[in-house]
Amino acid sequence: MPIFGLHPEGLLETIFEEIGVALAVVDQQQNLVFANKIALDLLGGAEHRPATFREWHTHYRLEDAAGREIRVENYPAMRALRGERVETQEVHAIFSNGSSKWLLVWAYPFSAMGLSGVILITVDESVEVGLRRAVSQLQRMESLGAVAAGLTHNLNNMLETIMLSAERARGEAISIEECHVYLDQISVAAARAADLVRRLMQFGRTQEMHFDRLKINDVVSGVLQLVSSLFRDNVVVKVDLAPDLPLVKADASQIEQVLINLIVNALDAMPRGGELRISTAMEPSVETLKGEKVPDSVSITVADTGVGIPKELHSLIFDPFFTTKPAGQGTGLGLSSVYGIIRQHRGSVKVQSAPGAGSAFAILLPVEMQISMKESAAD
Repeated sequence: MPIFGLHPEGLLETIFEEIGVALAVVDQQQNLVFANKIALDLLGGAEHRPATFREWHTHYRLEDAAGREIRVENYPAMRALRGERVETQEVHAIFSNGSSKWLLVWAYPFSAMGLSGVILITVDESVEVGLRRAVSQLQRMESLGAVAAGLTHNLNNMLETIMLSAERARGEAISIEECHVYLDQISVAAARAADLVRRLMQFGRTQEMHFDRLKINDVVSGVLQLVSSLFRDNVVVKVDLAPDLPLVKADASQIEQVLINLIVNALDAMPRGGELRISTAMEPSVETLKGEKVPDSVSITVADTGVGIPKELHSLIFDPFFTTKPAGQGTGLGLSSVYGIIRQHRGSVKVQSAPGAGSAFAILLPVEMQISMKESAAD
């Protein structure tokens, strides 16, 4: 039935061509009822308008943030048509000419004016993703510098062990058995030094996102080993890792970077010493006031008894280049990098802090595979 002299399709076209974002309408039969010019320019089809959604998708294919191809049946539009609730999704679109773009996609079911189906809204965020990766790498290098500086003492100790053992092994009045002892000490010290250098090099290089099923406690333990040389004598470190946590789907190197950033910040907040607490826990799903269900999550909390952060600054601390540190002592990219990485993991960051009462940063990573540590050990 025409509305104001326009059929439903004409009314949609009039409204949606001026909306300023890529927008398309797909009906229950998967026909492409409408796609505005921005959508056709962004995803292909401007020269020959596709008749169906499946025909449209032949111009491109989608990958998730980990680089895994998404099957057409699992595209946001197809999932929404099946009645699934589709979260905002960041995808990588690969086009037939070899070019690619990072897209943010929303898919909303609708029924109006005798038409039902899905409205697709797509935003090109290629520039934002590039900037986010650049910020992450800058912060990675800053963290690498802090960790490397702390490890210098450890490396020097290992080199001294190697040199001293080598000198004693060359002694004139030494038995074969004693010589073997010194050679074993050299071998152990060299292996430890090589492992430290390898981990530093691995942490410092540019990282592509690579999602695996991870035991978060193992990641936390590895980070603590890497940063242990940063712990001053006036800082008490307490670790409380909950047993039997389910696996999470995450990028280990990125989560390592998040934890190193938070630990370095916590230590900087306690120049006169204090207590650093690192813990993991299971966070059961909850329902928000809007009726949305937050999935089960594994939390990692880094807490300190340092100077704290005023409440009025809580909304600013994740902004790029914002820092409360003195000039020259921080880039202001640490917490911004933390926020960006956790967002890519579909997680969240919670902050509790007040002046003089310390700070606690809790990272929540959704549990996508309900597999306990005991079950995973049997894999």
